[in-house]
Amino acid sequence: MLFSSAEKERRFLAARELLDAEDLHALIVIGDGTVGPGLNGDFRFFTNNRITFHRQVFIYLPSAEAILLAGSDIAVKTARARSFVKDCRVSSDLCGDIINILKEKGMVEGRVGVNYEMLSTEWYLRLRKEFSEIIWVETHPQILEIRNRRSNEEVDVLRKCAELADRAFSAAVEVIKPGVTEHEIAAAIEYAACKDGAEENFTLIASGKFDDQEQFYLSVPTSRKIEKGDSVAMEISPRYGGYWTQVVRTVNVGENNNREMIKMHEVCKSTIRAGLKLLKPGSTLSAVLQAMYDYVEGTDFNLIQPVGHNCGLDLDEAKLTSDNKTILTPGTAIAVHPSICTADGKVMFYWGETYLVTENGNERLIASTDELLTVN
Repeated sequence: MLFSSAEKERRFLAARELLDAEDLHALIVIGDGTVGPGLNGDFRFFTNNRITFHRQVFIYLPSAEAILLAGSDIAVKTARARSFVKDCRVSSDLCGDIINILKEKGMVEGRVGVNYEMLSTEWYLRLRKEFSEIIWVETHPQILEIRNRRSNEEVDVLRKCAELADRAFSAAVEVIKPGVTEHEIAAAIEYAACKDGAEENFTLIASGKFDDQEQFYLSVPTSRKIEKGDSVAMEISPRYGGYWTQVVRTVNVGENNNREMIKMHEVCKSTIRAGLKLLKPGSTLSAVLQAMYDYVEGTDFNLIQPVGHNCGLDLDEAKLTSDNKTILTPGTAIAVHPSICTADGKVMFYWGETYLVTENGNERLIASTDELLTVN
């Protein structure tokens, strides 16, 4: 377990303060094993438990020991050994056991915090049937705000994760050459990250001739072989201790004199620098995005989505969009990766890395070169 007992107490205190602030009598947090859009990290934050299969449930009541429910003996043994939660129980009916526990604790009325996107309709109907006097309250936005105020321990884990992303990119550069498949590149990325502690790695790859973007688009790796004159774009995202970072880079194979690519690469870097001026405490994600749009308007290109996203206990916690008015606080980590396309929209270039909001501005977590590399 990477985190101290003090970190556990900090997170449980945050749960208690959330209950007090929202006048809640209990908090139910559902987790799943997918690469989620900001939702599954709530469970990981409070439990420090990695879900490897199916769903698990965290139940927090201020007057009782926190409870974790999982679907197998193996999952429960892992949770007991590695998580923040002592009372871990096997459950073949997660919703049924939520009902049993609430009744056992006398929790039959009042307000209970949940995440409606994670709470299935079937579970909700069962809970409503059993507890007609309970009001089910959405709490995910408040928890996500808590998660973005990261401790020094969490920031240390993010920095370590960024190191793994750098090593993974370096490993990819070493292996890229004519005749190598996208699968082999992904394997090199996976090995470099996982051998030093990454739980997993989410990798997207595009390969082919840069101008042929019916073929050259980021997706899951395939068996396609790299050819001389190709470009290889990679989105490399390791997960370490539950936390994600990301680096996005393109590498050319053999001599590449594509002037449009070279210009788009420079525009991407300058667009990031424009956004970084607003990436600081008190600013908003929408302001960061607007600064990037303002810069690109003065070029021959357009800025399109995806531009970036918060990353932490989920890879994509909140997207960098114009309607995201989230106020930035120290500890927030953001993958900034503008997508630059030609005026006709036919060619796109994608580049970026993860940054941490600090007390005085921001810190680049990724050390990988900004150079547009060429390998033979």
